[in-house]
Amino acid sequence: MDCFDKIGWSVETEFDQSILLWHIATDLCFYVDLNKKSNVIETPLCKESKSLSEYMLYLLVMCPFMLPNGIGQIRFQDTYAEATQFLQEKKHISDENKACTALLQVNTDILPSQVKGDRSKTVLFDACRLAKSLQALETEEQWTSEKKWEMINHVWIEMLSFAANQCGSINHAKQLTGGGELLTHVWLLMAHLGITEQFQISKGNARVKLTRS
Repeated sequence: MDCFDKIGWSVETEFDQSILLWHIATDLCFYVDLNKKSNVIETPLCKESKSLSEYMLYLLVMCPFMLPNGIGQIRFQDTYAEATQFLQEKKHISDENKACTALLQVNTDILPSQVKGDRSKTVLFDACRLAKSLQALETEEQWTSEKKWEMINHVWIEMLSFAANQCGSINHAKQLTGGGELLTHVWLLMAHLGITEQFQISKGNARVKLTRS
């Protein structure tokens, strides 16, 4: 089973779901490496991945009209509610580091959707499953931390590029009145380089596909 087989499910779903999955998983991986006192957290790849992760979540929550249609607001609210409940039950948790450690200790062998059903749109424990798969690349596939973060960075760049291309020109122009968005700069650069066609999607729910390298 290669890397794509282990994590491909996380980018072959609705786009807003992928953003939430990868945002949480990126944070979890960061705190794992922080606990290991790994120097990788100071590298440009790691810092850029964290920044892109936070920016894409910002768009999902504050500027959803710039992203493909979906139920991102509902997923965010359900995920936030489940995370809040989880932390309240773990009274010993006092900081982000301990919270991430506790989340990674949750048994995710049974898919969360089988436990909660389809009514709840939370992705919290699916994101924990994704983070464990990413960490397993080091323990089972002998990846270095640097290679792991290179791949995480690649995923975020693909999602940023995909979102930039799918955002309508009217919405890009609307944001320019308030100083503009990074997403708009990426869109203009892609148009200038003539690479927007590489991020076209088929009819139906918006999805971004992680390409094999």
